[in-house]
Order: sequence, then C-alpha cells, then structure tokens
Amino acid sequence: MSETKRLQGLMAVLVTPLLEDESVDESAWRKLIRRVIDAGCHAVVALGTGGEFATLRDDEKSRALRIAVDEVAGQVPLIAGTGEPGTRRAVTRTQEAAELGVDAAMVVPPYYYPCDQEAVLAHYRTLAAEGGVPIMLYNIPQLTKVPLEVSTVASLAREPNIVGIKDSSGNLAGFQQLLAAAKSDTFSVVTGSDHLLFASLVVGGDGIIGTGMNLAPQWFVQLWEAVQAGRWGEARELQTRIAGMHAGIAHGDFPAGMKAALALLGIGNGLVAAPRRSATPAESERIAEALREMDLLA
Repeated sequence: MSETKRLQGLMAVLVTPLLEDESVDESAWRKLIRRVIDAGCHAVVALGTGGEFATLRDDEKSRALRIAVDEVAGQVPLIAGTGEPGTRRAVTRTQEAAELGVDAAMVVPPYYYPCDQEAVLAHYRTLAAEGGVPIMLYNIPQLTKVPLEVSTVASLAREPNIVGIKDSSGNLAGFQQLLAAAKSDTFSVVTGSDHLLFASLVVGGDGIIGTGMNLAPQWFVQLWEAVQAGRWGEARELQTRIAGMHAGIAHGDFPAGMKAALALLGIGNGLVAAPRRSATPAESERIAEALREMDLLA
C-alpha cells in the first residue's frame, strides 16, 4: 500500500482464535478472515486490542501475521497492531510486520511508563521513519494511560508516512476536534467505537476499526451503505441493532464474549489468553440466547 492511500471504511479488528496452549488456531483464524472479507469489509486488522496483542507470545504474533498475509492475499489492506511500551521494541515489531507483508501498522502510544506529548511525538516520528510501512495512530487512553492530544495528532498528520488515527476514546466531541485539526486527503480519522459508528460518519468520520464485524459484519456493511445513500433511518436502526448485539455478548473479560459468540458459530473455542477469564458455560448459553433473539444463531 502506498504512503498516500487512505485507510477508510469498515476495518475489522479480528479476535485471535487460540488453542489450549495459546497458540493461534490456524483453521479458525483463516475462517474468520474469510468471513469479514466475504461480507464486504474494507480491511482486516490483526493483533489489535480485540486481537489480544498485549498478551500473545511474540512468536505467535508473527505466526498470526504470516497466516493473515497468506489468507488475505491482497484482497483488502491488512493492518497489524505493533504497539509496544518502548520505541525500539515498537520499531522492531513494526519492521517484522512489514517484512511479513502487511500493508500498514496500527500503533498505540508507548504505554506503562508515563510520558509527555513530546515523547509521544518522537516515538511516532521514529516509527514513521524506520518502521517500513504506513503508520496509523491509535488513541485508547483508558488502557494506555497516555492520550494522543489533538495538537499532537495534528502535528503527526503532517508526517509523510503517518496516514490516520483510530480514536477509541469514546469522546464524540474530541473526535470532531480531531476531524477539524487533522483530517485530509492523506490522513484518515476513524472511530474505534462500534457504538459511535453512525454518529462518527454523520460528523464526517472516515469509518471504523472495530470488533463487532467479527460477529455481524453484514450489519456494519448495511449501515455503511445506508449512510452513503443517505438512508439515515435505516442506518440509525442498524446502529441500535449493533449496540444490542454488544450488550447481549458482554460476558467474561474482553474479548471473551465475542470469542464465545464466534465459538457458537463454529469459529474457535472461546478461549482468551491468561490471566483473563473466558466466558463460562452458563454465560455462553446466555450469549446463545441473545444471538438467537437477534437472528444471528439458528
């Protein structure tokens, strides 16, 4: 993917199906990738927050990307989560992803140790210069404890190899500030919140990088198409349906509910990486009931 190609539309953050030893379940992983591409999603995101990037072993991260590159096979852009607490670690992880053949990297700020915005700027500029692929910023301060301030994003948006931002802050007003300060023909501003997809598109957002497409990609595609055609009532109804889906699977430690739901559809076994908790059998049954009510499970 060229430096100037904009990442936009429906970009599915895939969960990472795991076997009992926490290695990647290749069969389920390939099946999930095909699921979102066949539904019409515009890009695949591997090893995002929903993909448990912070808990998987490095060798399994690399294996997941090798499989994803093979399965996607250039049909849509493949974006890899390569965030690390340190700059050199992030550069190494990003370079490895580039060598494996991904199209872009989505990178959280350097987390764990507190750092100021000047450090954040230096971190991303180094990644842009040395990472080997276009870089998408990832604002998720509730987890990293390091926010990407609007002025920081505006500065980074002018860097030649930084192509967009995923904003998972959940703050629609802040999202609009990012649009005003940074959106351009070469820099995309997308939401990371499934609950804000409709609202973000109404105010001018470029799309979404979200997890709900694992389970109901068709709803997201229908919402996107409805917005493009100006069918606002239909889009609002789909947004309500998506919110209800998330409420129905909200069990265990994220993304346990999503993984349990996919297991009910025959994709993976529902396990999340230790020490977080997978959905219990009783919770899985409640998820099954919710899916049946939404016509997502026969």
